[in-house]
Amino acid sequence: MEVVASGLIWDARTAPVNQRTASATSAVLLADGTVLATCRLGSDREGADGHTGVFASRDGGDSWEMRSLSLAERSWDGWPGETRGWYIAELTPGELIASVLWTDRSDPARPWVNPRTQGLLGMRVYHLRSTDGGRTWPDRRRVDLGPHPGASSTGPVIRLAGGALAQPFEHWKEYDDAAPGEPAAWLRLSDDDGRSWTDEVLVARHPANARFYWDQRLEAHPLDGRLVNMFWTHDVGAGRDLDVHVAWGTADGSDWSDPVGTGLPGQHCQPISLGGDRLIAVYSHRQEPPGIRAVVSEDFGRTWDRTGELVVWASEAGPEPGSGGPRAQDAYWNDMGAWQFGHPRGVVLPSGEVLVVFYGGTGVTRSARWARLAV
Repeated sequence: MEVVASGLIWDARTAPVNQRTASATSAVLLADGTVLATCRLGSDREGADGHTGVFASRDGGDSWEMRSLSLAERSWDGWPGETRGWYIAELTPGELIASVLWTDRSDPARPWVNPRTQGLLGMRVYHLRSTDGGRTWPDRRRVDLGPHPGASSTGPVIRLAGGALAQPFEHWKEYDDAAPGEPAAWLRLSDDDGRSWTDEVLVARHPANARFYWDQRLEAHPLDGRLVNMFWTHDVGAGRDLDVHVAWGTADGSDWSDPVGTGLPGQHCQPISLGGDRLIAVYSHRQEPPGIRAVVSEDFGRTWDRTGELVVWASEAGPEPGSGGPRAQDAYWNDMGAWQFGHPRGVVLPSGEVLVVFYGGTGVTRSARWARLAV
């Protein structure tokens, strides 16, 4: 496995001031061979001016064009906000659906995470639809994730065996809630092609809330539809991350195994199907030396061959805040806002190579990046 090419999707070094920091990267391969990549842009990673850029490449990442800049999406019925993530799916050729996380920014002085309670600002999840390759998104439909507090989307809509749609999401707690958080990963289901979202499935929750299963990343087996799901996993009592955990679900998403460790020392971790039982996982490695890594499994995520692990991109920013030892929960939330890279996603190109997207840089200048891997 090797990196055969790499570059920038969005060069933050020469960008306007309100677009100097990229984060929350994602990617989808369309039926016509185009790759769409999205990222949050802002003056910094946690500021109130976040908005989303949609970029397209028709040559496997060698060149990119901006197709949409979601400045208008920052407002909800006149209520100031920001978009923190777009996850695009193409369920029918030519018809795109973006799962968008919107955050209340009516008081720009309020940080995204309450420094006293660690609760989150008010959030809404909605879907946008596009029929012109992601250039315009005229159709907004809210997805009500109640009664869950602090609920946010964690990935694109997927179609399950049997035809139901599933929206992955997680919940935490509201901004001023001083009680301990009770995080969990879920699927919200639709049996009417997205017109209503009424049923749900619990994917992962520690019974004593001693472990947090954050940022679920799903992939389906190409032959039978079985699901694999990987989690950034945090040990609350120890104040540190555990290795990436993995769980497996039935093809209809109704039943899930308990998460187990993978041995991969990372955070955000995206499994990508290479065909049959083969997976490649791309993940953020915050220990020394920090960077983006990739590793292959031959048995649908049950074991991972770290002897062949690849450094996709090496950070030049030095040790990451909070990576050297245990951290109190409030300090750890602050660390997240200062991280210099992360959020890897990827797709398999028609050539068989894997295109990985992520963000990375130094200081407040963090660019959206890509790398193409031969596996």
